[in-house]
Amino acid sequence: MRYLFIFLAYLVGSIPFSLILGLIFVKKDVRKEGSGNVGSTNAARVLGYKIGLATLVLDVSKGFIPTYIASLYDPNLAILVGLFAILGHVFPIYLKFRGGKAVATTIGVFLAIFPKGILIALVVFLLIFMLTKYVALASMSMAISLPIIAYSLGSSLNMIYFSLFIAILIVYRHKSNIKNLLTKKEDKFI
Repeated sequence: MRYLFIFLAYLVGSIPFSLILGLIFVKKDVRKEGSGNVGSTNAARVLGYKIGLATLVLDVSKGFIPTYIASLYDPNLAILVGLFAILGHVFPIYLKFRGGKAVATTIGVFLAIFPKGILIALVVFLLIFMLTKYVALASMSMAISLPIIAYSLGSSLNMIYFSLFIAILIVYRHKSNIKNLLTKKEDKFI
């Protein structure tokens, strides 16, 4: 049962909502324009703000729902389920394992298992975004703040290690953005 739950979380995490919404409502493949990413930022740029917002809500939900359900049974199972929901978004089986950068799905997962921590991390996101207008920089700052927040709030070792792993994953997924930031080629989100 435990493994089935984890597998289902991966399948749910793999659902490419921006691609589905783009093809249905705008007749565009989000992977073929902008950054080519299936996340909500590229969806907003390529498909419009309404679809970008819908993608954001759905990507947060696909992290939150399975993780929250698992948290009702076992906190450690919830961390595993959350991990596989995030990995599904990053390496979706439906898109030949080429997915998004994990930010929205991570928000959903942490809303389910570490709400105080993610709310503080979202404040970090908003501050960095308001100061710079770079979503990528704000996203990485949010991710890096998570293990620091988890440690500061006295979270379990499992939560601290999980937060650290997700922070590393999100920063790694933004490697092209880091290069663009360093060469001043990164697009601001206005």
